[in-house]
Amino acid sequence: MYLDERSDTLLKELLRHPDITGTKLQEKFNLSRRQVDYSFKKINNWLEEQGHSRIHRGASGRFITQPDLFQLIGEDEGEKTDWYIPSERERASLIILMLITKNEELSLNHFISELEVSKNTVLRDLKLVQQILARYHLEVKYTRMNGYLIVGDEWNKRTALLHAAGHIIESYGGEEFLRRFMQVDATDIETLRKKLEQVEIHLNLHFIDSKMQILPYILEAIFRRIGRGQTIQTSFMIDSRELSDTREYGAAEILFKDQPKVTEEERMYITLQLLTSNVLPKQYLKSEEMPLLKQALREVLAEFERKAVVQLVDKEVLLDKLFAHIKPAYYRIKYHLTTDYSILDSIDQEFQAVHYIVKESLKPLEDFIGAKVPENESIFITLFIGGHLIETTEKLQTRLKAVVVCPNGLSISKLMEKTLRNLFPEIFFYQAMSIREFEHTNASYDLVFSAVPLSTDKKIFLVGQVMDEKERLELRQRVMRSVYMINDYSVSVDGLMKVIDKYAVINDRARLEKVIADYLVRAEETSEDLDTEKGLADLMPISRIKRIDQVDNWQEAIKLAAEPLYADGSITEGYIDEMLRQYPEPNFNIILRKTIAIPHAETEKGVQKLGMSLLYIEKGLPLEDGNKLHFVAVIAAIDKNAHFKALLGLMELAGMSSQLKKLAKAKNSQEMHAIIKTNTGKVIS
Repeated sequence: MYLDERSDTLLKELLRHPDITGTKLQEKFNLSRRQVDYSFKKINNWLEEQGHSRIHRGASGRFITQPDLFQLIGEDEGEKTDWYIPSERERASLIILMLITKNEELSLNHFISELEVSKNTVLRDLKLVQQILARYHLEVKYTRMNGYLIVGDEWNKRTALLHAAGHIIESYGGEEFLRRFMQVDATDIETLRKKLEQVEIHLNLHFIDSKMQILPYILEAIFRRIGRGQTIQTSFMIDSRELSDTREYGAAEILFKDQPKVTEEERMYITLQLLTSNVLPKQYLKSEEMPLLKQALREVLAEFERKAVVQLVDKEVLLDKLFAHIKPAYYRIKYHLTTDYSILDSIDQEFQAVHYIVKESLKPLEDFIGAKVPENESIFITLFIGGHLIETTEKLQTRLKAVVVCPNGLSISKLMEKTLRNLFPEIFFYQAMSIREFEHTNASYDLVFSAVPLSTDKKIFLVGQVMDEKERLELRQRVMRSVYMINDYSVSVDGLMKVIDKYAVINDRARLEKVIADYLVRAEETSEDLDTEKGLADLMPISRIKRIDQVDNWQEAIKLAAEPLYADGSITEGYIDEMLRQYPEPNFNIILRKTIAIPHAETEKGVQKLGMSLLYIEKGLPLEDGNKLHFVAVIAAIDKNAHFKALLGLMELAGMSSQLKKLAKAKNSQEMHAIIKTNTGKVIS
């Protein structure tokens, strides 16, 4: 005689909690009194058959058990499965496990023998199996030649396996059932468990106990299928090399030892099994989800345009570039991969304002992925958007154009591109290309900066992928001599070191060379910009700040706010007209944090020099949502870079509710200027 699932559950609960009453058992397991009484009749019959004492119920409703029963809890797994009969749902999971892991052909007799049930019971179980597999778009079929088998996509079969194994291991004596029905030796499971312990050491983490218990069986089943040629055909929509620099991918390699013929797709699949907190079907980037990912990115760009108050040129081109980048980044973000991108741990000052707005615009992407975009990934997105802004807004005809060629991964190529942009502000750089992209590019360029020799009729400069200060300085001098015919005889690291050697004792030559090179590089890069570091208060001197009691309408507010800039020649009358044309109403898109409106127009519409003005309306201008607008700022930006940095300063101010209250209470423009100067940082540098 066997115990059924309900009787077994009630017996275990009683033995673990001897003081429990029948009423509590009814409540906990949602059973009627009759069902509980019926189960205990079956339990007592089974106990007598096994030679144990019966369970009695006292006058108080509590159960009376003899000490010999408590040994049942401590029995070995193998003994438990001898007296526990699986439920119908558990038998269905065992059949699925057999169909997916067994090497032999399976007939009805196999199931009858292994499950120790009747033919009719197995036939009913197979109907339930079919219902379960239909959820995964799979089907059970029988042929005389091959017996019973599961038909469908390999990924879906693995998903069914994960569910079945998870259900079995949660049942009473579950691990023994897995060993018995998979016909796997305990030593093989222990070997895989040891490898998983090495993975833990490699990743400096500990798998939860339930994961460590089931993963060896999952891996054993997967490796069996790989050995039979039953491999994953699903496209992960990325090249697995995109993840090859992650610690998780390296850790997964530990599991592949002694496993021949493991394809890249299988390596990817097993890597993903290690990345989540439980062994359930993983979310992967299916081909049908590609349009949804692209739409999420489109919404990010729309949000960026709204927050940055710009209209991106060639937006579809940028979208395609971002889309190609985000496909591999999806896995890094979703599964929190530990890629080392420390070389990009900060963003260039040139893109700081853009980066701030990018991070504020990422919610649609985060909602799609189901995880927050980490800082290093948001930096990559900023580099794409910032580079696109430069590429589409600079006047290319007035500058030499250069391509950067790097055969290595994304992080190194972006680092090269970023270094060269900083080193040569007088040259326009396209976004970094691979060798293959360079060979097929239609871009018009004058110079090539490459990490490897290339065949080209243009002037080419071979550069290191990661250059120190001395190498950067030497490269700049070489380019200036070769391209611009400018000879700089006065400054070089070697020349200065020779002079210092004559008159001083050098204790740390390498350190001194580095410090000199760093100083000279910074001097080269900043010599033209030493006088441009300005704060928000510098852009808005007292003469550009106005206070007024009230205005009749929005148009009057724009004119009054722009008046100081027009008076000092920063903007033309045409610029004011263009603002009035573009913003006939104070729409949501140009009001920062619902506090400061920033009407503006394109630079070419009449900006003469950099500046910013501020109007405070004491009684406020009524808005459609019932709130009142008190602050109107006009930005006169000479280029997009200045526009973003000025905007960042205003965004900072718009988020300071306490400072806005102080500005509102100020008596005059002088007090307002003092408050701005005291409480805002530098925004133009």
